[in-house]
This record gives sequence, C-alpha cells and structure tokens, in this order.
Amino acid sequence: MTKNCVGIDLGTMYTTVAGGNGARLCLPSEVGFPKDVVAKHLIGQDFVLGSDIALHRPSLDVIRPFEKNSLKYAIGEEELRSFQGEEAPLNRQAACSIVRHAIESLQLPDPHAARCIVGVPAAASQYSQLLILELVEQVAQYAAVVSEPFAVAYGIGEEAKNTVIIDIGAGTVDFCYYYGALPKTGDQSTLGIGGDHVDEELRSLIHQEFPTAKVSLLLARKLKERFGSVGSTARTAVAELPTRTGEAQEYDLTKIIRDVCLQFASKVTNSLLAHLSAIECDDFVITNTNILLAGGGSQLAGLDEYIEKALSLSGRCEVSRVNDNRFAGSMGALKLARELPADGWEVLRTQQEQTNDTSEDFKAA
Repeated sequence: MTKNCVGIDLGTMYTTVAGGNGARLCLPSEVGFPKDVVAKHLIGQDFVLGSDIALHRPSLDVIRPFEKNSLKYAIGEEELRSFQGEEAPLNRQAACSIVRHAIESLQLPDPHAARCIVGVPAAASQYSQLLILELVEQVAQYAAVVSEPFAVAYGIGEEAKNTVIIDIGAGTVDFCYYYGALPKTGDQSTLGIGGDHVDEELRSLIHQEFPTAKVSLLLARKLKERFGSVGSTARTAVAELPTRTGEAQEYDLTKIIRDVCLQFASKVTNSLLAHLSAIECDDFVITNTNILLAGGGSQLAGLDEYIEKALSLSGRCEVSRVNDNRFAGSMGALKLARELPADGWEVLRTQQEQTNDTSEDFKAA
C-alpha cells in the first residue's frame, strides 16, 4: 500500500512529486496550449508539458496556473464555483493536466489507489484547499492537504521540532512553527508575495533606470538568481542585456538588484516577526528555537545572515537552510502519506475543515 503513496508540492514555478515506489519528478508548473489551429496541427497535441514547451514556445500560449496566488491560495466561493463549471477556465485545465501528468509519471503499482498528500500555502483559503483536493481526487483514491512548511518539517522529523520553517516560494512565503503535531491557526501564516514579486520589481526598476534595456520577467529572474544577495557584501552585478535597438549593451545592475533583494528580505523578516508574535504555544521562546529556510527563495545569498541580524539572534539561535530545497516539501508530504493510518485521512480532513473558517483572519499582510 505504501508504494502507492504520493507527496506533491504544487509550486508556482515548479511542481515536485515523490512516490512510495521511489520515483521522483520535477517539472515546470506551466502548460502550453497551441495558439491556433495551425499550431495545434503542427504540434499534434492539445497541450504541451515540461521540456516540450521550450521546443514549441513561439507557437504556444503558456499558462502558469498557480502564479499570482491563483487556485491554491486565495480563491473565494464564486471562483470555486466557476472552476467547477462545465467549461472550466484555462488555468484550471492547466492545473489538472500538471497534477495528472505528475502522478501518472511516477508509474505507481496501482495508480488508481494512490494516496496523496499535497502541500498548500499555510493560510490557503478553504475554497483553494477544496479546489486542490478536487484536482488531485480526479486521479487518486485519497487526498489531503497540509501546509507546505509543515510538510517540510514533517519530512525532517525529530530534528525539526521546536523550529520555525520559512518556505519561500515564487508566489508566497509561508511560516510554520513545528512542534510535532498539526499546527493550529496561530502557528502558521502566509505572506502573499514571493519570488515572482521580486522579478516584477526588478524588471520595473531596470526599465526605469535604463529605458533602452529590454528585460523580460524570465531574464529578470535569471539576473536575480545569478546576482541576488542580501549579505554583508554586495555582489557586483554587471550584465550584458538586449536593447530596443536590437544590440546588446553592458549595464551595471549592482545597486538595483541589491535594493530589490533587500526590500524583499525586509518584508520576509517583518512578516516573520508578526508570525512569531502570534504563535500560541506557551512554551515558545524564540531564542530557544531554530529557524529553517526552505523553498527556492531560501537560496538568496546572505538571507540567513540578514534574518539573524534583523532579529538580533546571532549566537542565540541558528538560521539555516534545508538540504534539498526542491524536494523537501514533496518528500515530507510523501512521508506523511506513508505513515498516516487509514482512519487518519478523514481525521486530517476534519481538522482542516474546523480551522478553515478562521484562516482568513491570520493571513500576513
């Protein structure tokens, strides 16, 4: 039975999935739909996933169904109803295709008997949770959702007890205080921006400072990943960029990239402070608690050092990173799916329903 268990992390940029049979998969969280009948004829498919998107990108309308916090975070009752209609929106079709492809690619012994745990943002609305459950239950026998940082902590196990997990993704930054049980509402929260916000800010500022430069969001993301830093020493960022005249030109982006990254780090830290003040556990003391960074955004150089200094924690508690920022969430979700007893699935869903009604009040601003 455990070989049919699945852990899923539906990331805004990447979806990772881990199977009880040992299989793992990471694919971009995007789907390409042919732009017209000619494109569909030439491609020979209704939609394209994974590396095939790069082969046909000019002929495709590429949808990232989880960007802008859609679907898995902040949808309301009306949006859920529209997604459940006969003519589902394109982003729901895209999300369904990603989930189905991810699970089927694992080649489980009995895919129809799959038991899936899915990570969602810590303060995901009840309607977003319901939608994600519906998507997964189309291809799985059982499904349940847990917060993404909780899944990371559960995967680590005993070592993660008394730890605050900060899961920094492209769409959201999620916080969870882990103590070896399902978190209560006050133990977790969400900042509704992430790496995508940084990319958009960076692109905007480059265009303001250098009007001749042409920078796409994809290029802005690559510049951030290459030069981004909030450590004590700034990284020199001199890059050759395309221009509106069709030529390439060298630009010094050091200050722009540094400023954007520092603004984001400040927002993360301020939200962390608000989260720490809301933790309900009577035994919680920040100086006796470790902080663990997860998600793609955890790789921002110097972020651990920045948080320690901002909270005056140097030498008093450790700020570190997970060993595997890409699969930590899906592997933790898989571990929970394998260890959850048969009657635990319904218990987990019942507890989620009881806390969903108040989750909106605790979203980080």
